[in-house]
Parts: sequence; structure tokens; C-alpha cells
Amino acid sequence: MLHIKPEWDREVEIEIIEDEEALNPDPYDFVYNNIPTSTNMLEEEEDCSLCHATKFKYETEGLCCKKGQIRLATPDTPPELMRLWTSNNPDARHFRQNIRFFNGHFSFTTLYCHLDRDTTDMRTAGIYTFPAHGQLYHNIHSFGNSQ
Repeated sequence: MLHIKPEWDREVEIEIIEDEEALNPDPYDFVYNNIPTSTNMLEEEEDCSLCHATKFKYETEGLCCKKGQIRLATPDTPPELMRLWTSNNPDARHFRQNIRFFNGHFSFTTLYCHLDRDTTDMRTAGIYTFPAHGQLYHNIHSFGNSQ
């Protein structure tokens, strides 16, 4: 008895030929050209003897602390932030697992600068962006207790 396989049951070999013109080149491929293969290190420089700031080669003396005239206060860590870092509560674990997400989303919440009203009006400027000219400030009191 002769058994013939139905059409849909036969093995079919398919050869895929990629046409050079059919492939879409990556428009951002130029980013990966000429990537350095070695790492360059800056020369060691002594820290500032007055404020212990890390300095770079050829950085002028007193750039960090105006030759000891400026002393930065070290603020205490807010108790709620300390709890999130040290506790094992579910919300603290969630915070630690998503710290990069939170940092990215809140990075501009403390930013302060003078805005140009001509370019920051959403009714006339379209997508909200803002050019910042001049000094940028970080408002430390925008988080937590402002005392």
C-alpha cells in the first residue's frame, strides 16, 4: 500500500537570501565607529590641603574653596532617607531596587533658573523645553524639612 503525505505535512526547506538593498542600515551606526580600545587616566594630583577636595592637573589653587575662605557644611541625612537605605521594609526595598528610576525622575525637581517667557509658553512654543541661560541653582529645601 502506498501512503502519500498530504501537502501540509511535507517538510519544506526555505533558503533565506538577504538582499543588500533590502536591509536598512542603522542610522546611528556612526556612534560606534572609532571607539577607543584603551583607557586614558589623568595624572595624580594632591587633594586640596584646606578642604580636601579632589583636584585635577592644572586646576588653579583655591578654585575649590577660595584658599580656605569657603567651608561647605555637611548636611545631616534626613531620617526618612536613612530609613529607606537601612530598613528592610517593603517600601525601603522598593526604593533601593528603583533608585535609578527615582533619581532620573526627580533630578530636575530641585532645579531653579530664570526662564525666558518667550520660549517657555506652552501655548506658543509646542513641546515643553526650556533653555537655561545664566546660573543654574539647586533648591535643597524643596525636599524634606526646610528647617
